[in-house]
Amino acid sequence: MGFQHILMAYGYTGVFVLLGLEYLILIVPGETLLTTLGILAQTHKIHLHLWLLVIAATLGTFAGSIATYWLGRAVGRPFILRYGKYVFLTEARLQKTERLFRRSALPTIIVTKYIAVIRDLVPYVAGIQRIRMRTYLTAQLIASLAWTSTFLLTGSFLEKAGQSLYHHWRIECIPAAVLLAALVFAYRAFHKRLDRFVNRDGDMPNHDISINK
Repeated sequence: MGFQHILMAYGYTGVFVLLGLEYLILIVPGETLLTTLGILAQTHKIHLHLWLLVIAATLGTFAGSIATYWLGRAVGRPFILRYGKYVFLTEARLQKTERLFRRSALPTIIVTKYIAVIRDLVPYVAGIQRIRMRTYLTAQLIASLAWTSTFLLTGSFLEKAGQSLYHHWRIECIPAAVLLAALVFAYRAFHKRLDRFVNRDGDMPNHDISINK
């Protein structure tokens, strides 16, 4: 069953469920799904409003991150290591995420929302390390809203730009090419900074989030 069929059949509930499931099975392509949703909403191929999609997607990814936080907190690290391999939660990925938390927990929750796979591991690690719930909820809600809005609005913008270029290509072709090149450059620069953040050596004490004992 394709994503578009699910969306047409279940609407905002389908969006909520798909984004929540990403944290449990790690096979839902979050960025691709959100960008496609933004495009479809702009073309009116699905009868869903863009800003209601933002709300549904934000709540879905937020709910998924909370559910897996409690899962990590309840079952602990040994259980995750034993059974996580079946849903791509490998020990190497878990160790990398734990190093990020020891370095700076709060930025990790927010920044890694834009890093595939790692963002799905963060809630488990937060639960295992028993990060204070109030602070975790706030950070995840902010990160969920920012992440879903980014890709939904990007899809909407790309569709608008594509339609405009199609109808006015003679005068918009060069500006569109320049804009596209700028977007590609900005995207690559952003991910290089994320890679440096993730792969930076050395652990720093964590001062920004308290841990419940």
